[in-house]
Amino acid sequence: MITDQQLVINNFEEKLKVFTHAVSGEITSEEDFVISNTEVPTDTFNIILPKSPKIKNADKIRCEIDNFSVKGYPFSTWIDARFLNNDWKELMQEYDLNEAERNVMMKLENTLNVGQNDAQQLIITPVKSNVDFMKYKEVFISLFAGSPEKDALESYFSKFSQAKLGAEVQMFIGCIDEMTVSTGLLIESKDSYGIYDVMTKETFRGKGYGSEMFQFLLKQTKDKQKPVVLQASDDGKNIYKRFGFIDVGEMVVFE
Repeated sequence: MITDQQLVINNFEEKLKVFTHAVSGEITSEEDFVISNTEVPTDTFNIILPKSPKIKNADKIRCEIDNFSVKGYPFSTWIDARFLNNDWKELMQEYDLNEAERNVMMKLENTLNVGQNDAQQLIITPVKSNVDFMKYKEVFISLFAGSPEKDALESYFSKFSQAKLGAEVQMFIGCIDEMTVSTGLLIESKDSYGIYDVMTKETFRGKGYGSEMFQFLLKQTKDKQKPVVLQASDDGKNIYKRFGFIDVGEMVVFE
């Protein structure tokens, strides 16, 4: 039986595949890990995702990391805390990768009881056109203002092709008086839905827009019996608990 933590990992793997394919990047998928290489210098989308505590092909992982290094591409490693044994720790140390953050893995059993929004302030629409996508991109990149990652993300999104996204991917923007202030992303995999990129422009935070977008995403699930998973910061997890999500594990990020 698939574990709750594995649901999170599997859905995240689906996201990596989708967002690497969208820029014609390269996915390396093995039994014990997945590596996404977007061919863009961004550690937001260049990711190593371990799928097992046991490393079966360390040489392959080293080859991929060396490839990042040669090209000067930063990357991050997202690993289930349960997998952080000596093998993975030593590999992180070998490449001077340090723990950067920890996120809480969370799960909602189903969306059968998702209610109506308490307050409908946003006009939320799906990203269908290039104009819509540019609005989504604007909010996304605004969170990285003043950092080197901002330029890398500009390069990433300049290569992005919506046409390469499958039906399992739903992107949304939320607007106030024609100004885009928030985004949301829903990805369906075989076993779950995953919620990502619930972002609000800094100057519009604290007004409930993020919660409204989040509840909207929950209502977009077609299979109401299927669980929903996400990864939350420690500060943000209480918001999701209000919707019925429970903690199921921890994801450790190395950079």
